[in-house]
Amino acid sequence: MRYLYWTMLTLWLLRPPTFGQIDPHKVLHDALVLENRGSFEVAAKTAKAAIDSRQLSGNELGRAYIILAVASQGAGDLASAQSAFEHALQLLEHDREHPGDYASALENYAGFYSELGQLDAAAPMWRKALHLRQGIGDRTGTALSLTCLAGLALARNRPGEARQYLQKASDEAEASPDLIDEDKAFFFETQGWLSIAEHHAAAAVTAYQHALDLVERSRGEQHWLAGWEHMLLGKAYAESGDFRSALANMQTGLTIIDRGLGQRNPKYLSGELAYSRVLDHFGLHAKAAQMRTAAEKASKDYYGGQCAGCTINIAGFR
Repeated sequence: MRYLYWTMLTLWLLRPPTFGQIDPHKVLHDALVLENRGSFEVAAKTAKAAIDSRQLSGNELGRAYIILAVASQGAGDLASAQSAFEHALQLLEHDREHPGDYASALENYAGFYSELGQLDAAAPMWRKALHLRQGIGDRTGTALSLTCLAGLALARNRPGEARQYLQKASDEAEASPDLIDEDKAFFFETQGWLSIAEHHAAAAVTAYQHALDLVERSRGEQHWLAGWEHMLLGKAYAESGDFRSALANMQTGLTIIDRGLGQRNPKYLSGELAYSRVLDHFGLHAKAAQMRTAAEKASKDYYGGQCAGCTINIAGFR
């Protein structure tokens, strides 16, 4: 899952600081900046420092735990991520004044389970988050929640259901002036995934190219998210039969993700598996087999004892 719900958190962090040995709001702002750059380990340590200051409480503390959870997930510390998500939910579930914060915790926790391939755990969280977003009239949040549910439907091989969710998401997006480039990119990613599911490869290429352009405009060409978009575009080219363009984009994508996240990150490993399939189609069977074996072994080493039964969720590689 992508980190699409930070605008609210950023606005909160701009409030005047409290007094004490450290300014937890500034520290959390630093954690968000690090998280955006892909420096997840440092971001997690920074967010934990704000929490450990004991200067936060209530929904502020819940928001801090969301930041810690997302950073820990990005760093590959699944146990710490899950613990932080649980803390966030406990703090925010009964906070009637800040339902948007609770929705954000649910959405990101659902993304955590989705990336592990545990769709049955993710589904009720995304549905509850959608209900909360609709209840407070959050058109942008509603559009993003609907897009998440469309992705869930596609992961379950239900393209008709996904199309319905995406149409509703499009309607909400048209009524919202607050969508940023990354929100739009997320919608185009899911549209591309649907196009592939419906065997419209040319439409998928167009959708993923739009997503790549938006991410490059907002984050730059060398951000790991841009690398991920190159991987998705490469897969679409492969579906269209243009394997040279597929290989070129996937090579670029893996290089960027490696620089940003490293070769042990699940994003890189799932990218390698997808790339190995394209190599197979291109006739490079030995290289494909070598890459696939290495990625599968690295996946097992990565998850280790953190998550029994978890593997690379290639179904989530849209």
